[in-house]
Amino acid sequence: MKATHVTFPCAFLVAACGHGAGTKPHDMSAAEHQAAANREARIADQHAAAFDPAASEQALVCDDTSRDGSGSPICWTDVVNPTEEHRKQAEVHRELAAKHRAASAALVQAEAQACNGIADPDRDMSPFAHPADIRSVSELRDGRAPNPKRASERLTGATVTLNAVRGLTQEWLQRLVNCHLARNAAVGHEMPEMPYCPLVPRGATAQVRSVGDGFAVDIQADDSDAAGEILRRAQALYRSAAVTSSSAAQ
Repeated sequence: MKATHVTFPCAFLVAACGHGAGTKPHDMSAAEHQAAANREARIADQHAAAFDPAASEQALVCDDTSRDGSGSPICWTDVVNPTEEHRKQAEVHRELAAKHRAASAALVQAEAQACNGIADPDRDMSPFAHPADIRSVSELRDGRAPNPKRASERLTGATVTLNAVRGLTQEWLQRLVNCHLARNAAVGHEMPEMPYCPLVPRGATAQVRSVGDGFAVDIQADDSDAAGEILRRAQALYRSAAVTSSSAAQ
């Protein structure tokens, strides 16, 4: 039986175009992972439909373990299934679909756990939405406060120091921060309603410390662009806080 060959574009032939790229949870949002899973499943179905287990044809099969006197591989005539590659690609795309579904579920679960017990208003409003309570902003370089003797150190983010407002504890502020980090990851770090929040950039992490009558939040990222964006947002908040204080004093 002679099989009809079907030509698939590079998007279908993952083995030749890069297998598994973009399947880690933080590579995209939960919704985007789910959409990618659906897309990979459709491609897998198309490959599965193109595979004919009964198809066969004669072809030269070169065996690298069998060589002639000059060292070249010997090619024997054999019966092969010309649609076998489609079976393999169907498996590849089904595996990709499963990875995307797992990544989506991981993001959703992480958000649910981090935001458990957090009131809806606190989920919807960044803990940095109150510039009047921001006391200071400083750079973080290699995870530490800048040192003139280490001026060449890499910028990693910013430290935002908040006033110790009534009812706020270090533990609760950390929970609020963790909730927003998880939500930002779940939506793919696209939060147009929070252009001011330094927790939004991709790869951001944050640790809350108690500093006397306030709390310092160290926000940093490994990526230099994300670190710069964290600092830019934090400094913009501090400038906003200064304007708010000046207006209140007049």
